[in-house]
Amino acid sequence: MRFTLKQLRYFDAALRTGSIAKAAVEMNISQSSITAALDMIEETVGQELFRRVPAKGIQPTDMGQEVGSRIAAFLEQARVFESDLMSLSGNPTGMLHVGCYAPSAPHVLPRLMKTVAEQYNAIRMELVETDLSAMTRLLNEGKIDLALTYRRTVPDTMPFMPLFRARPYALLPETDPLAQKPSVTLQELSQHPMVLLDLPTAITYFREVFAEHGLDLNVAHTTKSSSVLRGLVAAGFGHSILNICSPVDRTGGPGYIGRPIVGNVQTPVFGVAYTQASRRSSLVQAVLEICGELAGNGAFDDLVLAP
Repeated sequence: MRFTLKQLRYFDAALRTGSIAKAAVEMNISQSSITAALDMIEETVGQELFRRVPAKGIQPTDMGQEVGSRIAAFLEQARVFESDLMSLSGNPTGMLHVGCYAPSAPHVLPRLMKTVAEQYNAIRMELVETDLSAMTRLLNEGKIDLALTYRRTVPDTMPFMPLFRARPYALLPETDPLAQKPSVTLQELSQHPMVLLDLPTAITYFREVFAEHGLDLNVAHTTKSSSVLRGLVAAGFGHSILNICSPVDRTGGPGYIGRPIVGNVQTPVFGVAYTQASRRSSLVQAVLEICGELAGNGAFDDLVLAP
């Protein structure tokens, strides 16, 4: 092989940043080293992979995109291989890339990360907060090793470890008469304005929850932020439906409170998705074992607000 692993990393950085200068800063190396790596790989492939555009950095050709995709996949394999070598001593060691659905991240990730740190202090976790629709793609591309997500959003063929059943609950303004009740029904909620979490697959799910009972949503506002959602509910702009209950939602926050929904409600399973390839990593095996122990010990039970 005429080029080195470092040069492949330089190429990857240049492709991701679209700039030789930015790639040099990211890799903490001179711009000439980045340029030399690009030239070497172009010479090896025998085709132009980047076009230098004055004042606009560099732009990959179609072949450059294809080569970059294969280099990224190889670098991911190299990272896993390096971690496995470092783990031969018996202690899993290395970097683990974990994807997590952004609204659930503050409630699930800290518990997992704390336990991993206590049992395997040589495992570092890099977090990728994203939406549900991107999880499968990131897993298949090798950009994340594990995904904390819902079973319904990943293919049936993809390995998945359940952690808990995330039954939906209502988040209500404290001034709403429904908040004075110990529980609510979908029928009651459908008659009031709703603040809807506007994220890919989330809207479809919430509509299905009501549609299964012949009901529709009365959407007053939408937001992509769970924090903004809670603020709108607290200000009295409507109720909302969520699946993972924070301690504040349960006991009452600044202007809002959670209430369980009674009846037969579509309840998704939250857990850990991974691929057969990532499963071979000793780091992934170690973290999956911890996930199983946490779920078995009921570590996530308080995230569910059930009738």
